[in-house]
Amino acid sequence: MGVKGESKQVFFKAILLLLINLFIINESECDNWSNSNINEVGFDNPLFCMDNKKCISIDHCPEMLGLMNQKALPVHRFRQLICGYLGTFPKVCCEITRDITNPIFESQKPVSKLWPDWNCGKSLIRSNLETLGTYPFVARIGYINTATEETKYPCSGSILNDRTILTTATCALATTDTYKLNSVLVGDFNSQTDPDCNILFCGLPAQTHEISYVVKHPEFDAQTFRNNVALLRLKSSMNFTVTTQPICISTDQEYYNIGRTANLIGWGKMSNEKEKELEQQRLTMKLLAKEDCSNYLKRGLSVELCALGEQEPCSGYSGSPLVQKHGNTYILVGMLSYGSDCNKQNLPSAFTNVQGYASWIMENA
Repeated sequence: MGVKGESKQVFFKAILLLLINLFIINESECDNWSNSNINEVGFDNPLFCMDNKKCISIDHCPEMLGLMNQKALPVHRFRQLICGYLGTFPKVCCEITRDITNPIFESQKPVSKLWPDWNCGKSLIRSNLETLGTYPFVARIGYINTATEETKYPCSGSILNDRTILTTATCALATTDTYKLNSVLVGDFNSQTDPDCNILFCGLPAQTHEISYVVKHPEFDAQTFRNNVALLRLKSSMNFTVTTQPICISTDQEYYNIGRTANLIGWGKMSNEKEKELEQQRLTMKLLAKEDCSNYLKRGLSVELCALGEQEPCSGYSGSPLVQKHGNTYILVGMLSYGSDCNKQNLPSAFTNVQGYASWIMENA
């Protein structure tokens, strides 16, 4: 059953209903979105810099490299200093105090090497318990009922920095006549308590931040779920706490090898459950070959990552992060794009491969 195009309004309604109730692949009708891709900073814009600075590749700027190596440069501050890109490599405003013809390191250094220098992917909880603060990088995406002002959270995303959430385009663009994309909730663990507490500590109240605008991937295809990735830019900055932290992204292939295990984190209902769990859940999944998702490929749907767990994620998990742990650092490898109807035997799920979008994410976050 493929997703066929006819009416974007029907598609938007169908998507949100599926997200709220059960995110599955069914026949829906859609059209191309008119949403344009938004870039917050210009590309190669020397006028962005002050008189005593020049827009140069970051590998030519020792001041910037020193701050990054000392982990003294917050992600949001780094984003503000970007004045353009050399391919996928960022250029920054740098004070010219020395000969910059010789780079400090190779300019082709992969984007993935920049993320570990930032303070990301950290859990401040040093316990074997799956508890409050274990996975602090997950955000819940809220859709508000315009009539009753009730907010539902059928989707999740990942915190990239203090004002940016990474999620799927299907989540970012879903809307109906009643429900509209409105906000994100960070620092949450139990849906019915705020603040949340465990035997170790009580967290701060969860933070709600309204969404300013959406940046969808310019080549997102609603019919096939190809390039199913988007960014949510917030109106205000979140405060990083024990329960609210940014995730890391890497392009290193080792995290994507077939047979590796990864954890899906979110809120929702599993295939063996009758109701959604109130607390944040973890599902261990194994990365499979794309051919193992042949039931989706035969329908012409995009499969970037295929993974299978002992249970199948059903309603509420769309956009949820699939992560691996490297030492004490969590790496985001995928986002749940879509799955089966959860009514048959346990089937694999299809994920957006974050590795393939690392440059785009860095340019737009």
